[in-house]
Amino acid sequence: MIVQCESCQTKFNLDDSRLGADGAWVRCSRCQEVFQVPPPNAGQPAPSEPHGQSQDTFELSVEPGQAAAAAEDADFGLDVDAMTRRDERPKGGKGIKLLFWLVFLPIILILVLVGGLLVLDRMHLLPQVVNPFRSLPGLSLILSRPATKPGSAGLPGGKNATAVKPPAQAEYRGLRLSQVRAYYRMNQKSGRLFVIQGQVQNEGDQARIKVTVRGQLNDTQGKTAAQIMVYAGQVFSTEELQELPYEELKARLEQPPLSQGQPQPLTAGGNVPFMIIFANLPSNLAEYAADVVGSEPASPEGAAR
Repeated sequence: MIVQCESCQTKFNLDDSRLGADGAWVRCSRCQEVFQVPPPNAGQPAPSEPHGQSQDTFELSVEPGQAAAAAEDADFGLDVDAMTRRDERPKGGKGIKLLFWLVFLPIILILVLVGGLLVLDRMHLLPQVVNPFRSLPGLSLILSRPATKPGSAGLPGGKNATAVKPPAQAEYRGLRLSQVRAYYRMNQKSGRLFVIQGQVQNEGDQARIKVTVRGQLNDTQGKTAAQIMVYAGQVFSTEELQELPYEELKARLEQPPLSQGQPQPLTAGGNVPFMIIFANLPSNLAEYAADVVGSEPASPEGAAR
């Protein structure tokens, strides 16, 4: 027979053989309430005895022999209240997990990918991995753009450039640029800066000093919008580009690097970094270029260093 707890309203399948002529005292296994169950087909329950008396009391639960019957009762909805309580439990756990897998996990993976590309780009590592991403929307603004020809290229997000020809009076042809790239940096005092940097390689057989590199920006009409001359050997960290005033950056770039009070030589077969920085950028820029425009022979003493 089916009995129902008077306190929590949970229903149980009770074996009729366990009921005597006067019924039985039972204990609910869910809330521990003790109540009397009358015998089957009884018109009125027998007079209740206080819980404290010695009449036998047994606990209502689904015993091994009753498991199948209890399951059948549940299938037919006998324990409706208990099922309702289960349905009313919070269901937010599964929703949050689903939201994480569908939304937050892809965002995290994208951030990791972009961060990895930035590290590889700043360290000039694995260009074959980074290059396919340089033209993608958004990434073209934060990744540097390699030159399409030695020393020249389009601005990040702009079109390709034609190389700026070195002056005819340049007396030494053993210097060339390599690993040229360009990118933007935000400066706290001067706003957006445009930076061109790379390496000057000495492929000749003479040591040189005061190696001068020219940077040039052209507008959409192909006209020169800005031009700067700097000495190779002066470079700045990301923090310096963000924090130092542009006037200080420019002044240092216009001084040749010194070694023991003398201009530092670029030995034959060696290389030296360079950096060109533009500020107050025009709005119609389309391309940039860089090239070696001057140097001096090093003294024998300087070349030996």
